[in-house]
Amino acid sequence: MSLYYTNKPIEKIEPKIAEHPSNERVNVLRGVPIHAIEEKTFFANKGEKPKKNYDTDSTLLTDGEYSPDRHYPNKEWFHLHGGGGRVITFKLPHLCAIDGFLLSTCRDDVVAVRSPRYIKLRASADGEVFETVYENNDTRTDRDLRIIKFEGSFDKVKAVYVQLVVDAIHHVYIDEFELFGCTDVSGARSPIGDDKPIFNEFPSPIEVNAFPPDDVMGANNITLTYNYRPIDENKGLQTEEKYLPMVAYLDRDGNIVDTFMDGFLYLPDVSFDFSPRGQHAEGWQDYIDSVFVEGKNVSALNSVAKKVGTALGEPDYKVKVFFTILYTFTGYDDFGYVNGEHLVFDNPESRKKAIKWMIDSMISRYEAGGYTNTELKGFYWFEESLNPTDRYEGELIKFACDYVQSMGYKCFWIPYFRALGYETWQRYGFDIACMQPNYMFDHSIPKQRLYDTAAEARRMGMCVELEVWKIYEGENGELDAESEENVKRFIEYLEVGKETGYMHTSKMYYHGSAPGSVITNGWRSKNPKYREMYDKTYLFAKKKL
Repeated sequence: MSLYYTNKPIEKIEPKIAEHPSNERVNVLRGVPIHAIEEKTFFANKGEKPKKNYDTDSTLLTDGEYSPDRHYPNKEWFHLHGGGGRVITFKLPHLCAIDGFLLSTCRDDVVAVRSPRYIKLRASADGEVFETVYENNDTRTDRDLRIIKFEGSFDKVKAVYVQLVVDAIHHVYIDEFELFGCTDVSGARSPIGDDKPIFNEFPSPIEVNAFPPDDVMGANNITLTYNYRPIDENKGLQTEEKYLPMVAYLDRDGNIVDTFMDGFLYLPDVSFDFSPRGQHAEGWQDYIDSVFVEGKNVSALNSVAKKVGTALGEPDYKVKVFFTILYTFTGYDDFGYVNGEHLVFDNPESRKKAIKWMIDSMISRYEAGGYTNTELKGFYWFEESLNPTDRYEGELIKFACDYVQSMGYKCFWIPYFRALGYETWQRYGFDIACMQPNYMFDHSIPKQRLYDTAAEARRMGMCVELEVWKIYEGENGELDAESEENVKRFIEYLEVGKETGYMHTSKMYYHGSAPGSVITNGWRSKNPKYREMYDKTYLFAKKKL
């Protein structure tokens, strides 16, 4: 059942022969509109429509106009997004003999624009008997930003209905689809019905059907602490003042009442990761240096943990810290020098060396810092989805996890809602994965998303990330409409967590990428709803809500 498309029926027909058959090989699909699009919806809620998809009746795929550049948002690119897969059906005006095709797509990993993981072509002469005449189940490429053209050929076969089958979990942009053949069908065979599946079935998930234990990471409440924003250095430095209401639960007078967040994940703003500097050794070194700035970030956290522990009569109290493993983008092949070796990302071994260097550097810097009131517990794989077009990514993740775990640390992942690979996270070696509901960021998404996330996380043995951002308070405690809604929605995260059980497992919190915390800024709020959000988050963290 399609959630978005307006389809015409695919009916059994008596094929028409062209009035003047020709054996000239041409693009027989030129100018033919889409007849129907069937969507596989295993990655979409039944109550949600896929967004940013062009509808049926479009001739954009077959108009013969190629984009002059790889700027996929321009009007020449046909856009598919989400849902799992598509069968795009075309109906030719008369019977043709087809024997090949060309499909032009774009890839840009920065914004999750991917080539399809597979491409299939199905043909039918009568609308009833379909045959898969071509399939490519390994479309991976090594470059990160490029136009990619897939070509295929097959034995000459008669067709009126032609179906292009592609995977479309991420954004897929298709510039043009050309189908080659002629109107003289003599010598062409009729399609033979086959039992090949239309859509590929990827590895079955490992179903655990339980939230993970709350002690997997050695910390129960891990807050995402963004510590590096190269566009504004001051906005990438966390201070003691900002850390205090995160490490401690404060009363309305600012007194330390109890501990609060016990885990802190250091990671850069996403703008750094997707910048050219974030994909070179010098940029990675800048990021590592930023984590250990004297008096800020880990240093400030250590001081605050000591202060909180002393105030509560526990001078040896330690909070846990976690560091990030950045992604080795292959689009920037010249990574630079690491330990005197010039790394070029043209093979997986060079990428492993960069990953190992980053892990070793973070551990070495941390151990040299003498942080008495923190404890390093693990590392985070920074990407939020697997990349289907990176042929070595699974191998690299497994390498990183194995290396981290060999030294007694944990390795974890936080995929976005039903991101590619979430259902097989354990196969890559992660100790835990935590699913983002992404309920906060689009107010049109119904509350059911939280229940769906909880159910899927429980089924897959994952935890659930809590998310909030953009709460702006006026001088007298007033909140604008967007802030009011964000407070309301975050409290729903807490309430559903209590109801479904993810309150009692490991928890991770996203509260904006600026210094401080959108959640814990509420401790001193004049707005009772915002202060209540802070109080309820504390109770949630302590499993007392």
